[in-house]
This record gives sequence, structure tokens and C-alpha cells, in this order.
Amino acid sequence: MPTPERDANRIILITGCSSGIGRSSAEMLLERGHTVYATARRSESVEDLSHALERFGDRAITRRLDVTESATGAEVVADMIERCGRIDVLVNNAAYGQMGAIEDLTSEQLRRQYEVNVIGLLDLTSRVIPEMRSAGFGRIVNVSSVAAHVSAPLTGAYNSSKAALNALSGSLRMELAGSGIDTVLVEPGLIATSFRENAVRARDASPPPPGSKYKDIYDAWLDRWKQRMIKEVTPPSAVAHAIVLAVESRRPRARYRVTNVAKFAPFAFAMLPDRIADRILSRASGLTRARTR
Repeated sequence: MPTPERDANRIILITGCSSGIGRSSAEMLLERGHTVYATARRSESVEDLSHALERFGDRAITRRLDVTESATGAEVVADMIERCGRIDVLVNNAAYGQMGAIEDLTSEQLRRQYEVNVIGLLDLTSRVIPEMRSAGFGRIVNVSSVAAHVSAPLTGAYNSSKAALNALSGSLRMELAGSGIDTVLVEPGLIATSFRENAVRARDASPPPPGSKYKDIYDAWLDRWKQRMIKEVTPPSAVAHAIVLAVESRRPRARYRVTNVAKFAPFAFAMLPDRIADRILSRASGLTRARTR
């Protein structure tokens, strides 16, 4: 099978396209002439996607895919091979943030966080690698976060899942060297999406246990997040643009950082003494303010 050229129509699978970065990326890649399998976890989101992308004709294919249900990934990959003959790009975008203090998290909450953000992602990736190997070409684009580099209070589950994703991506990049498959990390900072609203809903669905020492702190954290959501102006299209570069570049970078925070925070916090970094992050999250009430 011939290797796709730089400007060729690429066959792309994207997870988490119900809104935000996933949907913006699907639209941008379709506008550039690629064929996109845009997937989402909920059936109603898939139906909405179908209407939103119908202007792109048969290059836009919408499917249900829940990364925690291995069978749905297997079905989508099989359909891509049958219909298109190959898979050129996988964009692992589906993720969510489980908020909560470490001592308040249940093992079920932490397990679910890793099932979605790490384990389900790897399961799907392992399904496309053999197809990419046989073609001698492929791109695995993992959407991570600046949170992978900064351990903030009340976000330990999410931060650690993204740190795990970064470590696994680095290993995968080296293991696949010479195969024609590139592994690329995209690390956004704060983006104006529904991610944080979903994180708040996840927290509300599993409130702190009775007697939690963090009840007032959760309230202060929630207030701070709402303020940041109102002020955030960086659109998901900024991340989609980085994903386009990862997909189309002849030699993509190993990592694309989006927003100034994502570009500079990892270096700044790496240079700071840990105790000073702790104070900055505690104050930024509302933790210090809540404790002094």
C-alpha cells in the first residue's frame, strides 16, 4: 500500500467529538479535505455530530465510541478498514477531569479517571498500530495538558492521568521509531471548552464524603474556576490548529504546546523550589483563601 503524501486525503479517527477540541478538530480537518471518523460516547451526541457535519458529505463519518468499552473501538476500527482500507491518523482526545482532594477520592473514582484518560486510550491505540505498521505510515496524536507538568491541589487524579499519558507517549514514540508512525503530544493550557463544566458536574455527582475537611475549600475552588471560565478566551480552534500541524506536517514535532501558559509554566515551575511552587498553586486554586476564612 503506498504511503500517503503530505497533502493527501488522510483517514482520521478522532475521539471525544461531542464538543470543544474534538469537534473543532473534526471540522477543521474536514475543511482541509481529509476524511474524518468523528466519534462520541453518547448516542445523542453522535446524532448531533451527524447534523453538524453533514455539509462535508461522505468524508464525515460519525460513530459511537466509548473508550472504556473496548468493543466500540474495535467496531469503529473494523469499519474504517472495510470502508477506507487504512487508518492514517488517530487523535486521542476523549478525556475528563475528576476533581477532588486525594483523601476524599474513592478507588472507583480514580479507576474511572484512568480508564478513560489512559487505559481506554491505550486500548484503542493498540488496535490501530498494526494497521499503520502494515501501511508504513501513521500518526498517533495524544491530547494531553499542561496539567501533566503541574500538580495542583484538588486535581490530583486528572493531573496524574495526564502525566501518565505523557510518559507513555514518550515511550511509544521511541518504540515506534523507524516504523513510519509518529507519536505526537498536544498540550493545551486553559481553553474555552465545556471541559471544566464537565469537571464540575463530575465533582457534583460524587460530592465530598460527610465530614470532609475540604468542604469549604471545594466551594472556594469552584468559585475560582467559574471566574476563570468567564475570563478564558482561547478557543478550541487554537488546539485544532496544532492538531492539523501534527496531522499534515511531513515531520511533525514531538510536542505542540498551545497557549502561553502551556508554553512557559512547565519551565517556570521546574525552576522554582517546590515549596514556592506549592504556595503559588495553592493561592491560584483558592486553597489558601479557603483555609484563612
